[in-house]
Amino acid sequence: MKVLVTGGNGFLSGHLVHELLRCGYTVRAMMRPGAKAPALAGLDIELMYGNITSKSDVQTAVKGCDVIIHAAADTSQSHHSLNDYYPVNVDATEKIINAASAEGCRRMIFVSTANTMGFGSMLKPGNENTPVSPLFLKSGYAKSKILAQKAMMDAVNDKKIDAVIVNPTFMIGPMDYNPHSGRIFKMLLEKKVVFYPPGGKNFVDVRDAAKGIVNAISKGESGECYLISGVNLSFHDFFLNVKLLSGQNTRLVSVPSPVLKLLGFIGSIFGVLGINSELNLTNSRILCIGNYFDNSKAVQHLCLPCSGIHKTISDSIEWIRTGNK
Repeated sequence: MKVLVTGGNGFLSGHLVHELLRCGYTVRAMMRPGAKAPALAGLDIELMYGNITSKSDVQTAVKGCDVIIHAAADTSQSHHSLNDYYPVNVDATEKIINAASAEGCRRMIFVSTANTMGFGSMLKPGNENTPVSPLFLKSGYAKSKILAQKAMMDAVNDKKIDAVIVNPTFMIGPMDYNPHSGRIFKMLLEKKVVFYPPGGKNFVDVRDAAKGIVNAISKGESGECYLISGVNLSFHDFFLNVKLLSGQNTRLVSVPSPVLKLLGFIGSIFGVLGINSELNLTNSRILCIGNYFDNSKAVQHLCLPCSGIHKTISDSIEWIRTGNK
């Protein structure tokens, strides 16, 4: 069975390709022209270079594939509006749906985000039935994924495709060659003082996420969403674990919520003035909440593994310190 993985040079996609090969699938990885994918070096796969926003490139990528794992996404924190995310996250997804339908693909796995669902508290974390928070409706990225997820569900309901939606939380682990989530480690490693936000989030081992998502090919139910989540931790506890496991004597300093929101407000003003800033008012508010989720459904139905957070953090630190090998 041949599986197409879009966004083949991405952090999650690299692990997906490794897991697919381990499970005996034939793999085609699609990535934009000129993209580097060190995680895929030496693997027995087919590489296809093309633009996910091009109808003809998408049709070429899909041709001959039985399953599509659509993991490509624009996750930039520097965009200022939904329109900035729309071409890759929404329009390209609709192109892939149409191409998959025309090709008669057996199944499509759409990699969305947990932020299309509502978070909960540490004692009562959010699940697949929790309504999305109004706070995330102010995020261009989250809104774009909500629209893409709706397009996927509409296609399932119209019987155009058989599709499963997976919703990962914050993924960490080795092989993060172009650090995005991995930057959270570099915030602390080799630093004497680290400032951390007052909230928290759900951390999932990217290797667990890859296994759960690949399992969705055979185990997921069409039209269903599955939270691919791991351990709920406050930012304080996460950084404390990184500090202890890295053997550093780093001082951890909390940033008060009002200060962080003020910095976010300033970042939003910069954005209006055309100055790129990864911190805006919406992002700063998100960093002040406990963004916690429940993985029970994925554990039960997709056999999602649950690695211990200490192993995940230790493996991430070792990978960073050994020169990303």
